[in-house]
Amino acid sequence: MLEHIRSQFAATFGDDNHLQVIMAPGRVNLIGEYTDFNEGFVFPMTVDRGVYVGIRARDDQRVRVKSIRFGELIDYRLDDFEKPELGHWSCYVLGVIEELRLLGLVSHGFDAVIDGNLNLGAGLSSSAALETATTLALQSLFDFEMSRVDVATLCQRVEHRYANVMCGIMDQFASGLGRSNHALLLDCRTLSHVNISTNLDKYRIAIISSEVKRELASSAYNDRRLQCEEGVALFRQFDPTIASLRDVTPDLFDAYGDQLSEIVFQRCRHVITENARVLDASAALAAGDLTEFGRLMTASHNSLRDDFEVSCDELDCLVDIANGTEGVLGSRMTGAGFGGCTVTLIHMDAIETLRANLPPYTDRFGLNPEMFVLQGNLEAGPVSGS
Repeated sequence: MLEHIRSQFAATFGDDNHLQVIMAPGRVNLIGEYTDFNEGFVFPMTVDRGVYVGIRARDDQRVRVKSIRFGELIDYRLDDFEKPELGHWSCYVLGVIEELRLLGLVSHGFDAVIDGNLNLGAGLSSSAALETATTLALQSLFDFEMSRVDVATLCQRVEHRYANVMCGIMDQFASGLGRSNHALLLDCRTLSHVNISTNLDKYRIAIISSEVKRELASSAYNDRRLQCEEGVALFRQFDPTIASLRDVTPDLFDAYGDQLSEIVFQRCRHVITENARVLDASAALAAGDLTEFGRLMTASHNSLRDDFEVSCDELDCLVDIANGTEGVLGSRMTGAGFGGCTVTLIHMDAIETLRANLPPYTDRFGLNPEMFVLQGNLEAGPVSGS
């Protein structure tokens, strides 16, 4: 990717002298789905793919940004910003530039090229990686102080203001603060976080893209958020200190959960049990108990499928194929659901067997799933500088 970025920059802007290249990785969430907006716990790790930004300063106010993936060049004056059309890739890039300009941290123009090797739409947080890589590239170019936590919150703000996606903090946090050979336990309320070593020995993390686009995820997200809020309102009657489902103990849920409608009961049960699974899973990984970690992954999928109802036939099929493969310790959907990816903990000797077990999925759904196995994982930062 480094040589690719250099050659693309030179082809676009004439040469690659004084070029800086910054990378931010995508992420896969190992466990902890739909807990973030309930101020709970999540446990993502970065992947071995990401978004790369090659950047070089200019001595005027002109900003030129070329997306290699989309074959488009954005060219404007820094002091003449216009908000991009919703859904366009430049929302994430120009939003970052504008937010930093408003903070007085970006004062002159620059040229940049952007490319990456993430599967767009697969649920590996390509937008968060794009925002993070852009922010870190500008930080490197303009040499301003900003903590990685502040980088994550700025990128989340960009998502809200410029892409109109009211996301939680997990994706940006994982991309910017995830460490190589570690997973990140994040408290979404306090933003306290711990990097936990991923000592997988002969096991690997396999990610399989269902190739199903997540068309229902947005409306489903809003519906479930409202259902969770309905649950909080009930439990607050019995304990006024409750601010979110994160505060509802299993005992309180057992005592008063039967006063909820069936569907709200199910939604709350998923979140409350998922928070517990995240803490148990992070402890299991820290202790090297991969069997327990895998069991919790599968339990998480079952809860997402049955209680939160955000899986789909395709994801369920991939999980069933994985769990039916000898050498797999656990598998689950990851991300918003209704498509996207599954994540599987698998012995390295079983990887090709799992790959060979995928054709029935293609036969059933007419889709060709992409499977890749993490070869370690990356952390955000400079790739080179001159």
